[in-house]
Amino acid sequence: MISDQNYLNWRQKLENHFIFRWFLVLFGIYSILMVYAVGILLVTQGAVKELVLIVISFVLARLVINPLIFLFRKRQRPYQKLKFIPPNSIWLFSGITEKFNSFPSDHAASFASIAFPLLWFSPIIGIALLVVGLVNGVSRVMLGYHHVSDILAGWLVGAFAAWITLTWLAPIIIK
Repeated sequence: MISDQNYLNWRQKLENHFIFRWFLVLFGIYSILMVYAVGILLVTQGAVKELVLIVISFVLARLVINPLIFLFRKRQRPYQKLKFIPPNSIWLFSGITEKFNSFPSDHAASFASIAFPLLWFSPIIGIALLVVGLVNGVSRVMLGYHHVSDILAGWLVGAFAAWITLTWLAPIIIK
């Protein structure tokens, strides 16, 4: 696992290197905007049923499974434990919180719950989103928002939500 010293070293690099900070913030916070672009692309291609399944997978992961886990598993984020302020969004994507809700990662669950169904419908877009999601996960660890296990658990939640959606709902919605 990643030591507290690694987080503190990355924190120092974030303060001293604008390019490093910019890259991590771009992929760690704002890469989720690519999901909106994918949604618009699907609508313009007439893939509305596929988009509905992707939204269901996302809702299941992000608004059902993750909140249930948060009820039973309270975990500090690295920045909370080590008492530093990570770069954050002034909008809604990654704010500073006092809640212990690091496990599992909402961002990772979101990317996985969207990318895995996309692999089924559009492999090239699905693979691209998986790659962006992986870089997002690494960035979120380096920014101090998550532990590696938070990211892995988020990916498992998202993959599970996608599996449920594709196994049980896809045959009903897409005929």
